[in-house]
Amino acid sequence: MKRILIMLVMFFQYSAYGQVVIGSDVSSVKNILKIQDGTRGVILPYANTYTSFPKYNAAATDIFDDYPNLVGGLIYNKSDDQYYKYDGFSWNPSRQIQGIFQPKISRLGISAGITIPCISFGIGFCFAGGTPGYLAADNKSQVLVDNLTLKNASTVTIKVAGIYDIGVALGFTGGSLGFQAGITEFKLTLQVKYTSASDWETVVSKTNYSVVFVIDTQGNKTSSFAQTISLPVGAELRVVPEISSNAISGGALAAYGTDTNSINSYIAARLIKSY
Repeated sequence: MKRILIMLVMFFQYSAYGQVVIGSDVSSVKNILKIQDGTRGVILPYANTYTSFPKYNAAATDIFDDYPNLVGGLIYNKSDDQYYKYDGFSWNPSRQIQGIFQPKISRLGISAGITIPCISFGIGFCFAGGTPGYLAADNKSQVLVDNLTLKNASTVTIKVAGIYDIGVALGFTGGSLGFQAGITEFKLTLQVKYTSASDWETVVSKTNYSVVFVIDTQGNKTSSFAQTISLPVGAELRVVPEISSNAISGGALAAYGTDTNSINSYIAARLIKSY
């Protein structure tokens, strides 16, 4: 009996430190699992759509629950033909410019939105003042991180000169009440102030439209775009929202605003190359 126990202990000890080798007869102490085969591949877990991923929760802000034990997990998504990696908070696609642990990116949410009132009498007019502030606190569950340290006390400022991918999205909320017919234009503009003494310069604009007839209840609009741009140290970024209307009306009021939900509104920057 004693001899059997010793043999069992030796067997389990060997198993604990052994390596699994597939496709070869040469093991290595540097690997737990070694797969060597030039003619066949390894099929990892896959799903037809992201809604079947582990920890999917439609009610969560980033649609996935936090689960540290799943960090590093991989799943192939057949619907968009790419792998996703779990970072403890959500599943991130391999083809993206944003990511929590990507050291050369920032994704900033809105800390302060603005209201855009409009009035229509014959022709519509909107009165926009100010710009939304992209200084919301970092929140990994909402994929809000500032790895490039762009946030200052009241500005978004470039700290490293280089070529950047800038992604901007802004949601508009609200609508109009009253008789009118025409088109409402939701416009989003990225502006850069290259030095503290220079003026704001427009880089790119994006427009979304809403067809208005009698009552515009379709105020939940999102404009978004991405732009590659060269930026010096000290350059400031801001996003300017505008609403205009050519609607003809006998009298109508509208109140629009900027959505502070980080899913619909954010500014993201990825440093491609520094110089």
